[in-house]
Amino acid sequence: MNQSSLHHAIISEASLRLKDECLSRILQCIDLLNDDQLWYSPNEVTNSVGNLILHLCGNIRQYLCHGIGGEADIRVRESEFKSQHTISSETLKKLITAAILDGLNHLDAVPSDNWLKEVKVQVFTLTQYSALIHVIEHTSYHVGQITYLTKSQTSRETDYYADFDL
Repeated sequence: MNQSSLHHAIISEASLRLKDECLSRILQCIDLLNDDQLWYSPNEVTNSVGNLILHLCGNIRQYLCHGIGGEADIRVRESEFKSQHTISSETLKKLITAAILDGLNHLDAVPSDNWLKEVKVQVFTLTQYSALIHVIEHTSYHVGQITYLTKSQTSRETDYYADFDL
């Protein structure tokens, strides 16, 4: 596989994992929750679905838009975990959709020979490829939490695989 083909495969896989899987699942969970459920936290050390979405927006923008794309780092991580009952489900949908699509757009701009270029994000120095892997696994991890909180509050299946004969 040549460098261009590998680059295309990386971009395609990132889009599949972040947009087609994670984003669609987050949007589906938001649609199953009312405003109280969206901001519900079972205890002081557990984040609400709304706060997890804000946290993912911050992480994606910091690692992909800033770390890879060179945008200014404007993240205020602590604010992601403060209750934000004033943010509607529609606004959360727009925020997470924009963060993921903006992040993917920055990946499209990465030259095919730059995946091993080092970038600094937070206190970490890592390759652009490692930053992408971090975002995929971090997003997937929190989608699992969002799914659990949604199912536990609604007693409903998410039916992520309803269209597949598994």
